[in-house]
Amino acid sequence: MATSQSQQQQQQQTGQQQLDAAFPAPPDYYQHFTDANLANPSDNAYLDPPPPLTSGDYSMFGRTYKVHEQLPTLSEQSATQLYPEGAIDRVVELRKLNHSVLFEFLEMVDILIKDPSQFGERSAGVHNIFVNMHHLINEYRGHQAMETLKVMVAGQIERRREAAERVRETCAELEEKIRGLKEEARKKGVELAAAGVEAEVDGVKEERPERDVEMSGLRNLIDAISQIQ
Repeated sequence: MATSQSQQQQQQQTGQQQLDAAFPAPPDYYQHFTDANLANPSDNAYLDPPPPLTSGDYSMFGRTYKVHEQLPTLSEQSATQLYPEGAIDRVVELRKLNHSVLFEFLEMVDILIKDPSQFGERSAGVHNIFVNMHHLINEYRGHQAMETLKVMVAGQIERRREAAERVRETCAELEEKIRGLKEEARKKGVELAAAGVEAEVDGVKEERPERDVEMSGLRNLIDAISQIQ
């Protein structure tokens, strides 16, 4: 057990070093999956993948992320809130901040001319205004996602309605063609039946096996078409 813990610590240290490297090498944990280690899974628990995280934070490529993404507050971003608390008109506040950032930018340019040593303070002020603007805009993301989903669903419904309408039109065309074929088959059957009656002269019926076969096939065709509804 002590060996496995030391191996885990060594693996974590190696992984952290690789994250800090400018050109990280490929992961080397695959070297631990040997036949000997796989034969004793109880002694090599670190080979099992970790369970999925359900809460807290995780690190990826040197950055920390939350399992459940949420909009960070201004205090978490080390920014000072420049708009009032509570229910506000975000459009009005964004316009105010937009005017403020223009004013701060002009002040920063003037400071660069008169006293460049104060540039850092003015630059931080401009940065704080932009953070506040982005925070207000990001609060619209949930509403934006909902409206985008509505548009996507409406588009899917419209496409399905158009597809259903095309299917109905195709079915109507097929039904019309089937009715035409049935009517044509009936007319052809009547003509052949009349021709068969005329072939009988003085009670003697001519031998026409080919005609009989043709009439029998047409009768079968008529019966088959009649069953199509």
